[in-house]
Amino acid sequence: MSENKSPRAEDRRVKRTKRVLRECLFSLLEEKSIDEITVKELTEAADVNRSTFYFYYNDINDMMMQIQNEIFEVFEESVMSKEGKFITTEDFRDYILRFLLFCKEYEKICKFVISNDPNNFLSKKIKKALLTKIPDSAKVFPENEPKRYLTCFGLSAMWETVIQWMYDGMKVEPEKMAQFLSQAYFYGGRTLLDGRIG
Repeated sequence: MSENKSPRAEDRRVKRTKRVLRECLFSLLEEKSIDEITVKELTEAADVNRSTFYFYYNDINDMMMQIQNEIFEVFEESVMSKEGKFITTEDFRDYILRFLLFCKEYEKICKFVISNDPNNFLSKKIKKALLTKIPDSAKVFPENEPKRYLTCFGLSAMWETVIQWMYDGMKVEPEKMAQFLSQAYFYGGRTLLDGRIG
């Protein structure tokens, strides 16, 4: 009579299976869109039974949604500060640095999920989380005041810059990027270009 596997061993097996499926999914996504990938194709590439895939996921899109949920949990644990709102450039720089390091550690996933669809679940969740930590100009200025869009403008510019940084191979060190982005957000690009902030 064979011994039952311990819960810890079972948990490791599950994590390994999901990791292999995830790695194969993102490898396939380098060649084709998510709608073109079949469960059969993915499970063959991962050397995993289709029944095992369906035990964890309903379909490829469900798998992607679960991956985004898991990554957001990591984001919350590793990036979000436990303190209050980011008021100073130092607060904001430290947050951005944690975010850039997070992007670097989960490069494949972030590059696909965050940048391929700006309206996807993960992007929305991260942007919403960031808005809870910084002053939101939309809540400060009235509806007929252009300045109410300052936060939207700053966050959009920063988001697109991070995406471009990822596509360029993250050649600029995260520390330097965090410093640049925090200063640009608080003081504006013209000030940086004029050399008034080093």
